[in-house]
Amino acid sequence: FLFRGDYLPYPEAYHPIAVCVCLGILRAVSPFAASFQGSRVGRVLTRRFFSSAKNRWLPVQRIGDLNLLSDDCQEKDEANQTADLVIIARRVATALGKVQTSGDSNGDDDGEKEVVRQYEALKDEGFAQCGAGSGGYAVYQFRFKSTTILLHVTPYGPSITDVMPFYLVLEFETSVDIREQMWANSLAPISSIQLQGPQVLEGYAYQGAFFSPHHFAELKTMYDKQLLAYEAACKKLPIVAKNTRRGGPPRDLPTLKSFLEAGKRSRKRKQNIREFNELQKVVRSVAKEILALMKKEKKMGDGGNRLAPKGVILYFEGLDCSGKSSTGGLVQAALEESGYEVGMRQYNRPPTAEQRMRPWMDRFDVPGSSSFLDLSQTQDEDGEHIGLVWDRGPAGDFVYGNLHELSPEDKKKRYDEFIAFDKECREKDILFLKLFFVTNRDSIAKTLGKRLAQKKMARDLTTWLQACRSRGEVDDVSFEGLEAISAHIDPTDFIAFNQYERNLRIFSNFVMNTDSDENPWVVVNTGDRYAARKALMSSFRDHLKEFQSRGQRCSPCLGNKPSVSSAKTEAIGVDEMMKKKFKSSWRHSMIAWVTLLALLVLAGTYGENTNWDRAWIVGPTKYNISALLEGGNDDEVANYKPVVDDVKMAKADKELPTIGVDDGSGKEAKAAKEPQLKKGADAADEESDKKGKAGK
Repeated sequence: FLFRGDYLPYPEAYHPIAVCVCLGILRAVSPFAASFQGSRVGRVLTRRFFSSAKNRWLPVQRIGDLNLLSDDCQEKDEANQTADLVIIARRVATALGKVQTSGDSNGDDDGEKEVVRQYEALKDEGFAQCGAGSGGYAVYQFRFKSTTILLHVTPYGPSITDVMPFYLVLEFETSVDIREQMWANSLAPISSIQLQGPQVLEGYAYQGAFFSPHHFAELKTMYDKQLLAYEAACKKLPIVAKNTRRGGPPRDLPTLKSFLEAGKRSRKRKQNIREFNELQKVVRSVAKEILALMKKEKKMGDGGNRLAPKGVILYFEGLDCSGKSSTGGLVQAALEESGYEVGMRQYNRPPTAEQRMRPWMDRFDVPGSSSFLDLSQTQDEDGEHIGLVWDRGPAGDFVYGNLHELSPEDKKKRYDEFIAFDKECREKDILFLKLFFVTNRDSIAKTLGKRLAQKKMARDLTTWLQACRSRGEVDDVSFEGLEAISAHIDPTDFIAFNQYERNLRIFSNFVMNTDSDENPWVVVNTGDRYAARKALMSSFRDHLKEFQSRGQRCSPCLGNKPSVSSAKTEAIGVDEMMKKKFKSSWRHSMIAWVTLLALLVLAGTYGENTNWDRAWIVGPTKYNISALLEGGNDDEVANYKPVVDDVKMAKADKELPTIGVDDGSGKEAKAAKEPQLKKGADAADEESDKKGKAGK
């Protein structure tokens, strides 16, 4: 309506100028927007924009809703993890991780390390050096599928925790001279070679892991940020010690984190304090609910049902560097604040030969009479409620203990044994909270950078505390906390980064085969730590409510019960799991339907206001000037309404009868023709008036 005016050629036609302008702006801006989104800066800034599309992972969800083909684990702007050059790059990174230019152990080991040169490590993988340059640059060749791969390696300083990264470029060589080969072998390059992935790949190798440029940038940026905060906190230490009377360097991980907060910017520090206070408020609220259940249960006596579980098992499982301890520790803090005695068990090693002789689940401790954590009735009511934290567990045996290589029948036995253990815990009034932590590669790279920075800080703090200890004969300084910080990261974390996709699929396969409607797994996405922690505490509340109800619908926030029973007759393999269509969240479906409805409304509005009767291709306009002048209808000319009734007039001329044609002047024929012409003109004027009124 706003774009209809007399200045338009056809005022009554619908001209979607607004739509055309928007499409023109979109066409002009989209190439630059796509280029910005593909850059390193734009990818970080616009990643959250796409978090509501493409079925991204939610903070807390069921395993059936976890899409293993989403952009969280299958980044479209990264090379496919099954590409040929990516697989070879991992082999190169593993070989470069063995390079040791000196015999020093850098304080990690007691003894000296054997010197390993770069060309020696790569030679074991089949790479032959064919060139070198300044600054440590070297070129290697590698035969692959009847073609040659060129590897360019150069050190990329500065070092990170005294370990030098390497910049890698791998490319398929297409100009190989095959004249010296035999005639039969020279026919192989003529046929097309089936290669997967890009022809050129660049990245970085650090401690045996291969990083894409973006992932290495995430690691290095977080590493530098942590060191910058540490340096700023050290500068502010005299002021903090003077104002708060809490001087001295940190000695463990909690005090180090608190120490680094002083070195961060004011805005970031206030945000962290606000989020910490909100989470602590939620923890105290959950603890009060548990205490209320304990008091209510004590008033009911032994005859009533147990409201608060007498034992709780917090099973933390998932990917390395996914924030299992920090995120799941909130549930542990709520239990401790409510009066539970919580212990820790780490099962990050495969079972021993003696443990393999016994049933599989026997090596995992349970808060009950079978272990030293006794839950029998005692006079001390405060010691009746006990919690136990499993750091890794049965699923870790499948990923790191090679149990995933068993036959489907043997796997099914392990799954049934785990499900039976879960059922037995419910019968013994033990809450078995199963938490599966997942995250994306960006978050893992940031965590690796943060832990590397903390390791470097621990070395500096060790020197600092040694200077403090030398002031007297009494040894009053302990280094156990700093040693724990250094041990918080090891080479296995980098190996797990290279095996991210493999580990995620094996973990998900175990969770899917052991999931049940009575006690479902809770999948926690720690890509956004704050959102994941709030959602986890809400899910823990729902599990407590389900424990009180004993069999009613569990965890409303995790979705309704599936229509199909969770009892599985056969184990689901990894390949079968990947072919399974994962469920999409209602939020994503709603966004898609609303977008489709808006497009339909726009198309309907455009179609309703468009004159479809008008010809698509407008030809030259013809006017019957004589008919317009005789009829006196000048409005048609003013309104640019073409009158094309001259065709009808021509037809009327052809239908006139020939009457008394004179050989001379033809006056008789003219006299007979005039009434017919006048009648046809009057009919044309009447029809034109009707059309004009209808148009108005």
